[in-house]
Amino acid sequence: MNNIKIFENDLPQDIDLSGEKVIGIDNEALGLVLGRDPLTLVQLGLESKKFYLIKLNRDTYSAPNLCKVLSNPKTLYIMHYARQDLLWLKYHLRVEPKNIFCTKIASKIARTASSFHGYKDLVKELCGKDISKKEQQSDWGNPNLSTKQINYAAQDTEYLFEMKDKLTKMLEREKRIDIFNQCMKVIPTLVDMEIAGYKLNIFEH
Repeated sequence: MNNIKIFENDLPQDIDLSGEKVIGIDNEALGLVLGRDPLTLVQLGLESKKFYLIKLNRDTYSAPNLCKVLSNPKTLYIMHYARQDLLWLKYHLRVEPKNIFCTKIASKIARTASSFHGYKDLVKELCGKDISKKEQQSDWGNPNLSTKQINYAAQDTEYLFEMKDKLTKMLEREKRIDIFNQCMKVIPTLVDMEIAGYKLNIFEH
């Protein structure tokens, strides 16, 4: 627990993450419907195994220090299912991390022999760890998060770094890294479309 810090409303000003080359990000919300379900928690994970959990003020969604960290063009932000995370961050906090790596998309492009691309699946396959996702459905609006919730929230960024490194090697080995990089450039546009009310099935026949 010593490596997990929990903050109310915003990241403290004295925590300087500007020198971090890579940061893992995850979010927790009370559902998946944009505009109905509030974003309640943002998790930041570092490769050094330090974790910062920010419990957001849902009345204002004002977190300038957190937004400054997420706006650093020199930092690579790793997410699992980046489209969803970026959607929440832009809609609620009005921040757009630019340099992104989505482990879910990387897995789908690199691991085409598999149909298992969830976070739990990748942690087991790539990191050799069997984790529980039970807390995913718990009450993330509770102001007093349980120890299980806190550890779960940190865990959801803990393995992103190893996953990124192994998936990058697979993408490069199979000569698929270029198409992956192009996909990363498309995701912000998809986020803008969803916020504007467009369904992504407009690309279907």
